[in-house]
Amino acid sequence: MAKIILSQAAQTGIQNVAEKKMNESDIYRKLVEEADRKIEESRHRYATAYKKAATYLAQ
Repeated sequence: MAKIILSQAAQTGIQNVAEKKMNESDIYRKLVEEADRKIEESRHRYATAYKKAATYLAQ
């Protein structure tokens, strides 16, 4: 049976580290919303193109 060698940090976690939450500004939130909107528009565009290609190939 193979033996997996893990570092001390992988076994117990990194010591003396504080978790912090990212401070999100209004500009950051607007950029995220705009990016999500563009991704969704592209997804619809690709889905439409895929559907058209499928009907074309089915002929």
